[in-house]
Formats: sequence, structure tokens, C-alpha cells
Amino acid sequence: MVIMVILILLVLAAPYFFQQFRKDRTVDPHVLDKDLALLDNTSRNALSHPQKAPAGTIIELNTADTSHLMELEGIGSAFARRIVSYRQRLGGFYRKDQLLEVFGLDSEQFNGLQQQVTVDTSRIHKLNINKVSFDELRRFPYLSYKQMNALIRFREQHGEYETLADLSQIAIMNKATLQKIKPYITYK
Repeated sequence: MVIMVILILLVLAAPYFFQQFRKDRTVDPHVLDKDLALLDNTSRNALSHPQKAPAGTIIELNTADTSHLMELEGIGSAFARRIVSYRQRLGGFYRKDQLLEVFGLDSEQFNGLQQQVTVDTSRIHKLNINKVSFDELRRFPYLSYKQMNALIRFREQHGEYETLADLSQIAIMNKATLQKIKPYITYK
């Protein structure tokens, strides 16, 4: 019985309750338009992307940070982070076409970028192949686990490497891999 009384009161009170929210809640359309325009301009400025570099600007890949890379046409924050991360793993870029090794960067994007970038090979961080540890080699993307292990073991058994020809004596080191790592290694 009590429940029924409550239900009847709710049904009778509902129109009055909802009408209270409708009273005097109108907005002047002119004021609303001005406020929306101001909000739109503010949000557009806050979310704007970094300025792209003017045509003819060339960015050096081995020294550029993510903000400089984002100035390049077709490079957003994700690609800029990937490029810097891959550069750190490598020790620096030796050729422009190494950008194709960055995850997600395709040949079409690379073709658009290659006129906007340059590579300073003097900025490459080289690994002393006679002193490098296994843990230091692990970051290097051109060598497999087995190749790294073989490189360290061969050095322990036969002594220090003097030339690239010494590395070619390792059975699992092919010519292509040796050519890839050549710019990144030093012997002294």
C-alpha cells in the first residue's frame, strides 16, 4: 500500500519536477555564437601542430631532436620518436636510406624526406669491437643474438680483431652483415 502511494505521488509530481528545469534556461543566440567562436579559436591554437620547416630547409639526422624532426613534412611525434630511438640503437645514421629501417616508414614517405635531410657521418658513435661487451652489442640492430655471441667468443679464443677481414672468419657473419656494421665499428 505504501509503495502504491509513493508511485502515485511520483507520477503526479514528475511534470512539475521536470518543468522546474525548463524555466528561464534560455540563452541569447548572439552571445552563444560569440562564445563558441572564441572557444573554437582557443582550442585550435592549443592543439595546433608544430610549424613545418620552410621549403629548402635541411635537417641533420644525427643531431636532430624530435621537435626538429617534426618540422619535416610527413613526420609526426610518433615517427620522430621512432627515428630518434632507432638512431640511438644504431649509434647514428650512416646513410639516408637507413630511415627505411624505422618501423612504419615506407618508401613513399622516405622519397618525400630524402631531400629534407642530411647525414653527418662524423656524428656516428662507434663501438670498439675489441672492448665491447655482449650487453653493449645487444642494442645494435644489425647483429643477431648468435652473431653477437660468436663475435665475443671468437675474440676470446683468437685475440683482438684488427680488420674487417678478421670478422669475416666468423662462420655466421655474412658479407652483407659485415658491410652493414663496418661504419659502426672501430678496432682501437
